[in-house]
Amino acid sequence: MNRYFRAQAAVASIVGILFAVGFTIIGLPLGILLGLFIGLLNMVPYLQIIGLIPAVFLAALHALEGGSNIWVMLALTGSVFIIVQAIQDMLLVPRIMGKVTGLSPAIILLSLSVWGKLLGFFGLIIALPMTCLVLAYYERYLSKASGHPVHLMETKSEDGG
Repeated sequence: MNRYFRAQAAVASIVGILFAVGFTIIGLPLGILLGLFIGLLNMVPYLQIIGLIPAVFLAALHALEGGSNIWVMLALTGSVFIIVQAIQDMLLVPRIMGKVTGLSPAIILLSLSVWGKLLGFFGLIIALPMTCLVLAYYERYLSKASGHPVHLMETKSEDGG
C-alpha cells in the first residue's frame, strides 16, 4: 500500500504540473496555482473534475477582463482538461500504477471500468487497491489448491530484482 500511495502521489504531481503548464499556455490567471490545486485533488482518483468549477470561473473572468470571446476561453480551458485527462488515463496511470502494482495496463483499465460500473465514483477510487487485493487472495487460493506457488501478478522487490 505504501508503494501504491507513492505512485498515486507521483501521478497527482505530474497531473498538477501538466494542468499548471496548460493553464499558463492559454493565459489563465492563477493558472499555476490552480493547476497545482487540481493535482492535489487528484490524490483521490478522478476528483480533479471539481477543479473545473474554479477553472471555468477564472476563464470567464479572464475573457471578460481582456475583452476576448468567452466561448473561446472556455473551449481552451476544456481542452486543457481533456488533454491532461487523456494523458493521465492512457499513459500515466497504466505505466506508473502498473509498475507499482504489478498489473498490466489492460488489467488496470479493465479494473477501473468494472469497479466504476459496479460502484460508480467510489468504485474508481478503490479500483486498483481492491483489484490487487482480490488477485492476491486468488493467488493464495490457487497456491493452496495446487500445492505450489502461483504468481498472477508480477512481483518486484524494492531493489529492482
